[in-house]
Amino acid sequence: MLLDLPTLSDVQPPALARLAVFANPWPGGVAVWSSADGLSYGRAGLALAPSIVGQTLDDLPAGPTARWQNASLRVQLYAGLLASVSDSTLLAGANAAAVQRDDGAWEVIQFAKAELVDARTYLISRLLRGQAGSEWALGAPLPAGAPFVLLDRHIVTVASGINALGRTMQLRAVAESRDHGDLTALGLSVTPRATALMPLSPVHLKAKRDVNGISFSWIRRTRFDGDSWVGEVPLGEGSEQYQLEILSGTNVVRAVTTATPSAFYASTDELSDFGAPQTSLSVRVAQISATVGRCFPAQAVLKL
Repeated sequence: MLLDLPTLSDVQPPALARLAVFANPWPGGVAVWSSADGLSYGRAGLALAPSIVGQTLDDLPAGPTARWQNASLRVQLYAGLLASVSDSTLLAGANAAAVQRDDGAWEVIQFAKAELVDARTYLISRLLRGQAGSEWALGAPLPAGAPFVLLDRHIVTVASGINALGRTMQLRAVAESRDHGDLTALGLSVTPRATALMPLSPVHLKAKRDVNGISFSWIRRTRFDGDSWVGEVPLGEGSEQYQLEILSGTNVVRAVTTATPSAFYASTDELSDFGAPQTSLSVRVAQISATVGRCFPAQAVLKL
């Protein structure tokens, strides 16, 4: 299973494409070979043990982010085990998994509790949703039958770094003891995308009106070294830039680019855009990367 995930660690360069490998019976190790032209192959990685993969058995409603979701979800595994962990262990990164929407987007979740309720079937609960900046991929709901992958050390990185971005690769997965040209090799094609390189969407959008107009503010996040409780987290980009969009329905009536996590919307511009002062505004804010452009935006309706 090919995984297109956000940045999950501070390792550089960031992984752009990952592979979860499962086989039954397990051949004792699976080598992953890659090629840029489909002719010359080099070994990209080695799965020493099968990934823990399966599918969900229940619809999972879109939940809150940055706080616990008191929901439960049955997951049926092809093989392997899940286990409960303490909250502190979870917050240190344990029990992270990826679940996939129908359109292919992967959301990263974490679960504190895992209870075996049937053959290879676990009830997971005490969830954290949209982890690692993947809140944009929440299903509404995530339907039953969604692929489930435990994000442990057995996941194989097959592409990393900016040079791999957008370049289609041919992959072959085969038992470690065999060559990539063996008839049992499984062929895959992957084009690494920019998900892991995108800045995370801003949070805590606010708006305040005065006699001259409306002041907007927000707080940025970072993909790297963001766990410190002291000082400001690193930028993680070559420069700081944002785009604020003001909406009327689904239409963008004004876009403002700024180099700080704030913007000003003059009263004269508001009258030009809407004809009268508004009691609330629908806005989107996206951080902009010099490398990959706009990130996934934060959207809110702000009362004034």
